[in-house]
Amino acid sequence: MFIRLSANHDEFTPINFKPGFNAIIAERAQDSTEQDSRNARGKSTLLMLMNYVLAGNLDKSLRPLAAEGWEITLTLEMFGGTVTATRALANGRKLTIVANGSAREVLGPWLFEGQIALDEWKDVLGLALFQLEPNVEDVTGGISVRTLLSYVIRTDPPKDPLKIVAQQGATSSRQHVAFLLGLDWEVVHDLAGINKGLKQIEAITAASREGLVSTLRPEGELVFERATFKNEVDEWQQRISNFRILEDPNSLVARADELTAAISRLRDDAVVDRRMRELYRSSLADAQGAPATALPVEALFEAAGAILADGFKRQIIDIRQFHTSLLANRRTFLHSEIDSLDRRIADRTAELQQLDEQRDNALRTLDAGGALDELNAMRAELGEVQSRMAAIDLQIEQARELDSRREELKLEQSTKRNDATRGLANSREKLDRIGDRFSQKMSRLYGKDAALTVSVDDSGYKFTIKASGSSSAGVNRMTLFCFDLTMLEEGITTAHHPDFLVHDSSVFDGVDPRQRAGALHFAQEMVETTGGQYICTINSNDVPDEVLDQDWFKAGVVRTILDTDTGGLVGRLF
Repeated sequence: MFIRLSANHDEFTPINFKPGFNAIIAERAQDSTEQDSRNARGKSTLLMLMNYVLAGNLDKSLRPLAAEGWEITLTLEMFGGTVTATRALANGRKLTIVANGSAREVLGPWLFEGQIALDEWKDVLGLALFQLEPNVEDVTGGISVRTLLSYVIRTDPPKDPLKIVAQQGATSSRQHVAFLLGLDWEVVHDLAGINKGLKQIEAITAASREGLVSTLRPEGELVFERATFKNEVDEWQQRISNFRILEDPNSLVARADELTAAISRLRDDAVVDRRMRELYRSSLADAQGAPATALPVEALFEAAGAILADGFKRQIIDIRQFHTSLLANRRTFLHSEIDSLDRRIADRTAELQQLDEQRDNALRTLDAGGALDELNAMRAELGEVQSRMAAIDLQIEQARELDSRREELKLEQSTKRNDATRGLANSREKLDRIGDRFSQKMSRLYGKDAALTVSVDDSGYKFTIKASGSSSAGVNRMTLFCFDLTMLEEGITTAHHPDFLVHDSSVFDGVDPRQRAGALHFAQEMVETTGGQYICTINSNDVPDEVLDQDWFKAGVVRTILDTDTGGLVGRLF
């Protein structure tokens, strides 16, 4: 608990704290005027100074004091002894430490020439006040001793008692409340990481479906595209394997052209020969078709009654014999020409077949080969297709890794959630006791029902506070008051909470005077019973008259700041 707060300037009147109830009040002096005010008397400054020595940041309102070389000293009980810590408001990266009793032995290894670095001082505070192991502070996004102290020293309390400021993240709130309640805060931390991973995967998957990320597409679409590339790769590889490099592919092209021209000429000649053959065969058919039984000329004349002379008859016989000889010669000629055409056609057919084979060989050679430049171009095409297929393979691998990672995270989430459920079951008796204490405090102050419940969801431990009339600002403040008092009461026995609690006057803003009186009395009774320490700052006019007249309250006032005091608590204007 706190023992003393002082400074290296005489303007600052030291404050000596004591066990039990402590109050710093702003009072109106008898000779004060209407222009004097109990506000801005330094009540909040007191908490700023205490927080600063307890490894907090320097509030910008204190910078003028820093420029004048102010140092603040806080004495408190730690490790079974007393520790006096002094920190300069300017360049306060180190603190001067004086330890007595058993605290001297504990702090000895941390000190160098009587000083301790700020980060190491945080480790000491975590260990002394919360039994927080030093290595826990190194966990990114984990438990922070400064955040824990903000649950103990309330300077600007939010509406939600489970938070230190309204903007505090849900994960941070859950982790630190879990720690204060003695639950495994790492379950919350691990599940937060898992949830973050799942949300990232969901965002990536959604972006890929919308086509916002060209390199991330559904696996089915990628596999189909890969099949197309694979077929193209196989085709190029087959062509390259069959390719033959030709020394002079252009001459082979010219040879193929020559063969094509020769084949064209031969086929033209073949057409002419076939037509001549058909003509000769038609003529031969006509020559052979003359009727052998044709009526002789003599018979015609006899039928006409003409008498032919012997000389005329001989002429007819000679003409008939000449005609017969002429037909025989014609038939012989036609047969000879047809035979000659048949031989020519046969020879040309053989030559055409030979030329066709030569041309086919040339064309096949050209189709399967060419110059080295052509082979390199084919290889370049193959490389391009292979690189595109490799990119697709990488995208397929990424899509599969994404699916695999999603399933791994879901399994890990389920396992962690089961661990949290078992941890909750093992702590249920203690949590029910804490919940009952909180409910009793709220019932005593307001006569209303209230509950502090703990459950498990995908983010770990979920804490819920419900109170009747919680829409009222005063009820919200007293809900926070009862929660903090419950944590103090529980922490005195479990050591996850120091034996002190500090409330700024803003905790009592909007609270009905009757509840304000009950809260102050309640805090005094509890710390007197448990041996803890409660410190509050408050304006005297916010203290109900029935409390102001109580001996316990008068004895608990450790500092009164008059509205006429220059500079209020600090004793100077700044």
